[in-house]
Amino acid sequence: MRAGRLQGWGIGVLVCASLFWAYAAWQVFTPYDSTYNAVDCPAPVNSEPRDVYFEGPGYAHEDALQCASDRNWPKPLAALVLSVPLSAIGTALLTAGTVSVRLRRHDEMLLRAQE
Repeated sequence: MRAGRLQGWGIGVLVCASLFWAYAAWQVFTPYDSTYNAVDCPAPVNSEPRDVYFEGPGYAHEDALQCASDRNWPKPLAALVLSVPLSAIGTALLTAGTVSVRLRRHDEMLLRAQE
């Protein structure tokens, strides 16, 4: 029973860690709106870094600077930082539970073979 509970807790903690990863991925792969100038900002993964660093024709540079300053990076970064220990704990719990179950089965098979 204890090994099954360890496996369950391990799976639950790994699901929580994967939810943190999904949140961080959502923040990186979805476009967003700027708060000040009503600029439609592309997803950070699709943005052009050259627009931020080099001035070009039109408002591309100003829009890129506005989008870069509006993105709230501490939240997805905090989600990734929290997911690392959760992943390690979940993996340890799941591994301990699985090894305990398999060792129990192995012991039962040895007892049956000796009879």
